[in-house]
Amino acid sequence: MIRAFQRNDLEQCIDLFVATFAASPWNETWERSVVRARMEQIFETPLFYGVVSDEGRISGFAMGFSEPWHEGFHFYLKEMCVHPDHQRQGRGTLLMKFLVEQLQVLGVKRIYLLTARDDLSEAFYSKIGFYVSPKMIMMAQRLE
Repeated sequence: MIRAFQRNDLEQCIDLFVATFAASPWNETWERSVVRARMEQIFETPLFYGVVSDEGRISGFAMGFSEPWHEGFHFYLKEMCVHPDHQRQGRGTLLMKFLVEQLQVLGVKRIYLLTARDDLSEAFYSKIGFYVSPKMIMMAQRLE
């Protein structure tokens, strides 16, 4: 069952995030406290919206927030993951389809996100209809 994210989902989503991004191909080491701070900040952002895939235990989630834009609201997808045991089974696609449908009801006109170039995430998002924006680029500056 896919449903709207609720505050009491936070603990399971933190565990899921840590487990998912510790696995291949990401192999990232996330401290639980850092993930908690990140997710609580996202959750507390005005116009937050999130969804979870819950079959007695949360196996995936997507979350972000809407922002006013001159052409209507845009949704910034901040985090999305599916447990490694449930990947490549269509669950992420269903989760994102549900999210898109809910955002359309809320009047959102566009969804955007940041992801790593040339990896499985980019391939997943491309498969479900996302594209590399011809108008926007991500820029960064390393602070030492």
